[in-house]
Amino acid sequence: MQLTLFLPDLVSASASASIFRMPALETLLARADTQSAPQNGDLGVLAEIFGLPADAVTVAPFTRLADTGKRDDGVYFRADPAHLAADRDQLVMLPQSLLQVQPQEASALAETFNRTYAADGYGLEVPHPERWYLRLPAAIACVTHAPASLAGQPVIDYMPAGDGATLLKQLMNEVQMLFHGHSVNQARETAGIPVINSFWPWGGGRLPVMAARGPACVITDLPLVLGLARFAASRCEPWPAALDERLDVPTLLLAVDVRDAADKLSDLEQRLAAPLLARLHDGGIESLQVYPGGSRIFQISRAGSRRFWRRRRPLSEILQLT
Repeated sequence: MQLTLFLPDLVSASASASIFRMPALETLLARADTQSAPQNGDLGVLAEIFGLPADAVTVAPFTRLADTGKRDDGVYFRADPAHLAADRDQLVMLPQSLLQVQPQEASALAETFNRTYAADGYGLEVPHPERWYLRLPAAIACVTHAPASLAGQPVIDYMPAGDGATLLKQLMNEVQMLFHGHSVNQARETAGIPVINSFWPWGGGRLPVMAARGPACVITDLPLVLGLARFAASRCEPWPAALDERLDVPTLLLAVDVRDAADKLSDLEQRLAAPLLARLHDGGIESLQVYPGGSRIFQISRAGSRRFWRRRRPLSEILQLT
């Protein structure tokens, strides 16, 4: 059995929890060989795992597939709800977690947007309060940035750029005016919580026309990976899961969100790393590939797992060059 562990935020999580020790995972990575990850990082790694060209994996169409079950040839951007706050002479994005958007609020704002822009070929879907989807009438070339990486920062240098950027920036300006004074935001302002004064377009594209070749089974709590698994018709299961009951397939992908909480790292150690190290020793797993984010992929075989002379070190040290 071949198993891939996709942990795209492990590098940053380990740096922020450097005192927390993970003996099993540290042992696995210390005894692994390394290779360079694709230049386009997380998306490139996922493209290889699912047998797709490097430029075929874009965030919006696949997370939409995960959130709605819909697949079509439309052009979609994530258009996640945002609060852009004026700070002196610049705009700063508040962390999305502070917005606490409710489903009925998202639906009301989307209804207003669609009533205004449907005739122009635009559409706004809000299947999840924090993940909104903007349908465009035609494809555009545009460079965008995920809002999670911009929280608390000025956004001027991260606005959409490229040939299609003018359209998106104009739409963002119009949406700010459309949402200003909306009954949803009036109620939020009265309640003393940040208003939803914009949306943030990013991750745009369309589903590829070619078929994907995914792992036999995918266990994940990441919407992007779930969407890819559904596109590839892989068996999908939610994380957390009982690992020993899922090791009966030739290829398995475990893709786990480890951001923002020490208990996620603890779960990773107890539910994944420790049993995987044991299964490597007893031959239940032929090889294990770990992608922790960054520029390296760790590859470990059964024989490699017995390199006792490669002593484990704190995770942040192992990953510091990644």
